[in-house]
Amino acid sequence: MNEGYEAYKKYLALKLHFTRDDYDFFKFNGQTKASYETFIQRNDKYFFVKAARKYGDSVVDFFVSNFISSKSPYIKDFNNDAYLDRQKRIDGISYYFERDMEQLLRKSQKDFNKIFKITRGQHPILLKTYLAKRITLETVCVLENMLKYIKDFDRHISDTIIWPSLRTRIMKYKPFIKYNETKLKWTLKKLLT
Repeated sequence: MNEGYEAYKKYLALKLHFTRDDYDFFKFNGQTKASYETFIQRNDKYFFVKAARKYGDSVVDFFVSNFISSKSPYIKDFNNDAYLDRQKRIDGISYYFERDMEQLLRKSQKDFNKIFKITRGQHPILLKTYLAKRITLETVCVLENMLKYIKDFDRHISDTIIWPSLRTRIMKYKPFIKYNETKLKWTLKKLLT
């Protein structure tokens, strides 16, 4: 039951991270005030035990995968497909980044700056392409890490429904993405020449 409690604490920390502006999983080192007594009284405690046993050291990745892909932040709604899908994207991040950048450059007629251009407060090509599920969230996050476009988007995008929640998703998810920055910058440079 102790492994389930440890998974439960990580789940709570990640839930706070993805749903609250004032909590940062990394800043607080994944700590919460979750008590063992509270955990034992939960009806869903066996979901945490099962997740801990199945995913072991990867339980954080399992939770992150489900928080970014699911409409529901509840453990009962989490599934292995979200985890496997994210792992595939993370393991092949160089491939997906290159593929996504080719897609974005096609849409912008090979004008890199046009990918981020906001006209009359509308979403730029980057967001439209992501929302149409033609590029991955990882690519959107990698580009934010490289270019810091969010502040500009905040100033110029007039949408007050989709953009704020997408912005939060990008900012909260990007610290969980590990990749070779030099390799992806080189890939981008190659595509732009």
